[in-house]
Amino acid sequence: MTERIGIVAAFSKPEARELAATIRSYLETKGIATLIETEIKAGDECNVDAIVVLGGDGLMMRMANTFPDIPLIGINFGKVGFLALVEQSDWQQTLDLFLAGDYDLDESSTLQSTLVRGDQQEDQGWAINDVVIRAGNRMIEVEVYIDGFFVNQYPSDGLIVSTPRGSTAYCMAAGGPILTPGVKGFAVVPISSHSPIRTPMIAAEDSVIELVSANAHPASLILDGQSTAHLRQYDMVRVTRGIHKFMLVRVKTTSFYTAFREKFNFQTRPNAIPSRMALPGAKEEA
Repeated sequence: MTERIGIVAAFSKPEARELAATIRSYLETKGIATLIETEIKAGDECNVDAIVVLGGDGLMMRMANTFPDIPLIGINFGKVGFLALVEQSDWQQTLDLFLAGDYDLDESSTLQSTLVRGDQQEDQGWAINDVVIRAGNRMIEVEVYIDGFFVNQYPSDGLIVSTPRGSTAYCMAAGGPILTPGVKGFAVVPISSHSPIRTPMIAAEDSVIELVSANAHPASLILDGQSTAHLRQYDMVRVTRGIHKFMLVRVKTTSFYTAFREKFNFQTRPNAIPSRMALPGAKEEA
């Protein structure tokens, strides 16, 4: 039974803060205690059943990193909103379904990264979308090893290791595959590779993926868009499945495939009507 819900709104968006106040009043009329960001964490334990996030995907990822393993309900105030699935007009219906227990909880794996430099190892944290080695002004060479086996060396602008959740972000932009919900694996995608062998691949979730910066050109290690380290020649980045989960509340009014089509305008024939929808008695797509 839901008793306490956190509410976090994008500070830079007055309309998000205004709706947050409305949501807080609405939940309290239903007997649900509400907490703001500074109140959500008490000691070492999070004390809410879920967090309503009013913002874009960046705020969603920040909340997931700040409060790991807590279900998030994302109300979109960003541009794309692929993590913040709920449109602003649907907030009340979404919360009613959540409070009634009529929802699914999408649990996505994360990525843990470790920088290995000589005999030293340094934890670089975990990512929801991707771990990226990115070149500076000059092409770099990234060696890829999976479970200790050498795969290839990619002269390129860098390399992406993406979760299924992150496959619609930088991974997709770099020509990588889209991993649909339920896929258990990580995409390994070279960025603008000069190698004739540059096809992306999917590694199993329990794989150990090791990336070696093989030349002396400047490169950065980037987790979810945030630079964590400047790499030197022969530095290795070890990427494994993270201990945390990214947990996203999805009600029946939201769908990965609907969101993908609408938010990315992914239709080769914009006016096409699915044949199943043309059948007598067909229902609207959930």
